[in-house]
Amino acid sequence: MIQKTEISSLEELIDLLDNSSKEEYKALGKRIDIPLSDFEPYMYYESDTYTRNCIKRTDDYELLLLCWEEGQATPIHCHNNQECWVHVLKGSLHEKRFVGDETDLEVEQELDLMKEGISYMNDDMGYHSLANIADGKAITLHLYMDPIDECNVYDEDNEEFELTELTYHTYEGEMVEV
Repeated sequence: MIQKTEISSLEELIDLLDNSSKEEYKALGKRIDIPLSDFEPYMYYESDTYTRNCIKRTDDYELLLLCWEEGQATPIHCHNNQECWVHVLKGSLHEKRFVGDETDLEVEQELDLMKEGISYMNDDMGYHSLANIADGKAITLHLYMDPIDECNVYDEDNEEFELTELTYHTYEGEMVEV
């Protein structure tokens, strides 16, 4: 049973995820008050793209830390029929939500996510993209209900979605060889 106190460490969050039902995941995100120092072993940045850093992956969930340099953005993408919560730990992001298909894709909603802001997305809601709009770096914590190995990513040059295999830059704090 989830209690209503703040989650004050990454270790505590992982323990709660490991011992909670999937229905309880959303409530956990609203209780996060974890210092950035807990995430330092998973912080990795690249100058040309945001990075996907896997903190923990189980059969039930995937917990990622995304690290963003100023101006970096995801392409428009789905979540391969999984649910996703995004919690802004540092900085601010702009989220665009899209509906339709590749022949008629249109923006349905736009919102700014500030520090401690939470966003939720699933494929029934359409597609989305995220962009770092902070002056400097941003850090977001992503919880996926069931891990996602691939998803449809919109290629703006070809104006079509492509099934794309998802990779990590780091896994449990260690660099991933490409």
